[in-house]
Amino acid sequence: MSATAPTAPLDTGLETGWDATTPAGDTIVRQSVDAIVAGSVAVATACDGRVHRGSGFVAVDTGRPTGVVNGTVLTEPRFGVEFDGTIDEIEAFYGAGGRGEVRLWSPWPTPDLHGRGWVLEGHPPLLYRAPTGPLGVSAPEELEVSAVTDTAALEEWNTVVVEAFPLTGVEPSHAPLGPGVLDDERFSLLLGRVDGRSVVAGSRVVGGDASVLLLTATRPEARGRGYYGALVRHRLGSTPDLPVVSLVSDHSRPILVDRFGFLPVCRFTSWTRTRP
Repeated sequence: MSATAPTAPLDTGLETGWDATTPAGDTIVRQSVDAIVAGSVAVATACDGRVHRGSGFVAVDTGRPTGVVNGTVLTEPRFGVEFDGTIDEIEAFYGAGGRGEVRLWSPWPTPDLHGRGWVLEGHPPLLYRAPTGPLGVSAPEELEVSAVTDTAALEEWNTVVVEAFPLTGVEPSHAPLGPGVLDDERFSLLLGRVDGRSVVAGSRVVGGDASVLLLTATRPEARGRGYYGALVRHRLGSTPDLPVVSLVSDHSRPILVDRFGFLPVCRFTSWTRTRP
């Protein structure tokens, strides 16, 4: 089924901000999209997954059954039949392998994809923080923050993420990240424990010339105690000279904006689709 999209703008030959020759730093949105794409590719590569660079999009499939790490980012505005062709190509990529849910992320409004089996997930805000130099690291006294450096800690990290989000129907041993991230210096995974029990998990990846905050999840019974913010502060402190970008929920947005000076830039459109 075709989707109805806006009419394409006139081709004037002028800079659009999304051409292949456009500098990455042309705008904050362009820099952020490039960083998110680079981060997604890094995740797929570390998990021995698949990457497909299509016309106006980049799709990744980690082979792990959760849409949190299996997704496509649109990298150019698409219109009319051009948009339909893009979705055809994306669906063909995910139909060729893998299982579970996949996501589509667009910096622009999209046509209605319900007729093609996609479900509108929402419109998460894109947040951006300029580099500010060294940042002090602190945490609530009872929270012990440690880096994930071995497979046992990674399994613990996955368990927190799966149970705290929660990611329904996903076994912690299968999602969302594989052991390849432990050997990739672009990644930083953190666990926060209270009295020896892990209550919060966070991650970041350096993508392109920015740091991308990835998954952060706090167990429901431990929320509202500053643990989420403590892991944000640790990750900001690990890349003080890089801008930081993140796509977050409206629940997490106030923490990043009010406490850490992130700038709300725009809202993405997010769709999900479950593979047979």
